[in-house]
Amino acid sequence: MTIRIKSVLSFLLLVLFQTGRADEGMWLVNLMARTNYEVMKTQGLQLTAQDIYSETAPSLKDAIVALDNGSCTGSIISHNGLLITNHHCAYNDIQQLSSLEHDYLKNGFWAQNYREEIPVPGKTVMFLDRIIDITDEYKAELDKMENPAWEKGYRPLTSRKINFQLEKKYAKKGYETSCVCMARGENYFLFYYKIYKDIRLVAAPPSCFGTFGGDTDNWTWPQHKGDFSLYRVYTSPDGEPAKYDIANIPLKPRKVLTLSIAGIQPGDYAMILGYPGSTTRYTPSWGIKEKMELKNPAVIQARQAKLDILRKAMDADSRMQLGYASEYFSCSNYWKYAIGENEYLQRYRVIDRQRQEEAKLLTWINSRPELREKYGNILDELAKIYTERIPEVAPTAYYTETLLNGPYVRNLFFRFYGTAKGMEIAKKQQLPADDPEIIGLKKDGKEFFRTFDSKTDRQVFASMLRLYAENVSPEKIPAEVSGLISKFKKDYSKLTDYIYARSVLTDPHRLEAFLSRRVTKKAIFKDPIYQILNTTLERDFEWRKSLEKNAQELSTYRTLYTKAFIEMRTEQGIPYYPDANSTMRITYGQIGGFSPRDGIYDDYCSTIVGYTEKYKKGDSEFDLLPSCLSAIQQGDWGNYADKDGRLHTGFLCNLDITGGNSGSPVMNARGELIGLAYDGNWESMAGAFYFHPNYNKCVCVDIRFILWIIDKYAGASHLLEELSIHS
Repeated sequence: MTIRIKSVLSFLLLVLFQTGRADEGMWLVNLMARTNYEVMKTQGLQLTAQDIYSETAPSLKDAIVALDNGSCTGSIISHNGLLITNHHCAYNDIQQLSSLEHDYLKNGFWAQNYREEIPVPGKTVMFLDRIIDITDEYKAELDKMENPAWEKGYRPLTSRKINFQLEKKYAKKGYETSCVCMARGENYFLFYYKIYKDIRLVAAPPSCFGTFGGDTDNWTWPQHKGDFSLYRVYTSPDGEPAKYDIANIPLKPRKVLTLSIAGIQPGDYAMILGYPGSTTRYTPSWGIKEKMELKNPAVIQARQAKLDILRKAMDADSRMQLGYASEYFSCSNYWKYAIGENEYLQRYRVIDRQRQEEAKLLTWINSRPELREKYGNILDELAKIYTERIPEVAPTAYYTETLLNGPYVRNLFFRFYGTAKGMEIAKKQQLPADDPEIIGLKKDGKEFFRTFDSKTDRQVFASMLRLYAENVSPEKIPAEVSGLISKFKKDYSKLTDYIYARSVLTDPHRLEAFLSRRVTKKAIFKDPIYQILNTTLERDFEWRKSLEKNAQELSTYRTLYTKAFIEMRTEQGIPYYPDANSTMRITYGQIGGFSPRDGIYDDYCSTIVGYTEKYKKGDSEFDLLPSCLSAIQQGDWGNYADKDGRLHTGFLCNLDITGGNSGSPVMNARGELIGLAYDGNWESMAGAFYFHPNYNKCVCVDIRFILWIIDKYAGASHLLEELSIHS
């Protein structure tokens, strides 16, 4: 099936600005030849469009992968299936594979041969094969469905029935298909993927390289992280995806990236192919205000309280440092993001900017009768809908950040919740101890208690329960919970001690005894922690159900809002791209520094000097292992030094990225790997809603620093022998 340019021109235009700066946008890679390629050439690209995306010949897209359904991006760098991504993308895997005896987080890991590579259970790597446009067929199916809301132009964002129907119709043996909506229903594409499930950890630097600077440096510049890890993709002997088997062989990839150590300069062309997760750049001004004033404050307050407790515990106990590392990282990452997002939504006056755009939209709608007929009073309706949501948004946000995502015990609660729901569906009141579900619970419980720390989690639970009670109006709190709070006279520590001492979810011996006999649904519901987390979860479902009509109306009018902007901007010749949604995109621009404030200029690169300047012995963020410090002090940069004589550790470019792009290959004009994207600067924190052409920067680790760590620090010459390195 060929791509129909007519259908996609409604939201991706042929006319792009011919400028020397980055073009805002995460562009669909399959349309790049007809939408962006000429601009990319004027900015320095030396490849053909088919070199980047082709469905008939090997191209760059064949070397780019999505890890775990798009949580991160990676790229293939050897003919034996070697895959490179960020250290923070592998962080949870490294933690799970570590022990006190083999602390791969702290000391790093370097497999010396295939036999030493460690299988990662549940890990997936996804290769894109092709994309086809199914817009006309999808919309024809939608038109057969009856929905009175369609009279206002609403189309559902997705329809499971139609997705399944078309995915089945166009199924291809050996591939998984995914039907994806773009631009809130303007276009639909079918993506073909090959998914590999035998993935093994090959190498990871010590965390003092991989996470150097920790939270302090996160979302800032300059940074110096050696943020990379290596996996290998394995296949069955016939080259097809397969589950782990000792007989499997390394992948023989269709395309492999060449690494360049020739160096980079400000103004050099750069581009990224990757899987950006989510942006919301077509959000109404009221929606931005809702995020800024109602949702982010809950994130910041709850996560700050949790982080303070975890940090203290981790500093005091090395077992906690290992067991809670991933929990701490995931909590702190979005905590700092929310702080920065609010700061730069204000600084860039994003709400005011969007209101100005909405004023232009209203003028355009009122300019012609047919537009007034089509779009009516969408802005007034959106204002009304968002206002109606206010009483429920903040309580939902506080619940999500406190009891839903706060205490570590939530992980075992949700496992039990699934069991209880399964019993309810099967109309069973009890399960015998030898039931497969109970056997699975025993196994998962053992894994849970491997890292669970009751003392720390009690403090987190007490803090989260207090924040929940103080920020959710009394009538919205379940009676069971408010009754306990009253019984303990708002002494949340005593309340928590009471329930933790009696719950099977907080003690391995109590859990073992509980699961060794028949497990009844009644007994599960009587557990004190289960009772609190279950009743608050059910109350949250009630809140969301009360918003169902509001949510349907919001979806209807946001679809019209997006459609109106697309039509207006198309008429005006303004480039338009769909929001990120974990599909492969391309972004391009240049290497370069920037001026964040008056009188300050941040250079385009960071160097190894930053390690010695920031080094603090014993500090959790800036300490260095003796072996790492020694390697730096020796100053043997080998072939990896820049022409200025220094080892460059990172660089900036003005590419448009978001979550999911972590680990994405940053490539030069020839498509050679020059670094990995791993962060954005502080000034880019409003990027989900707004891309600032002067301030948004992508923070990257220099491939030369990565190779120096592999070569000079780890002495892993066997890995270098696999690589194609251009100097």
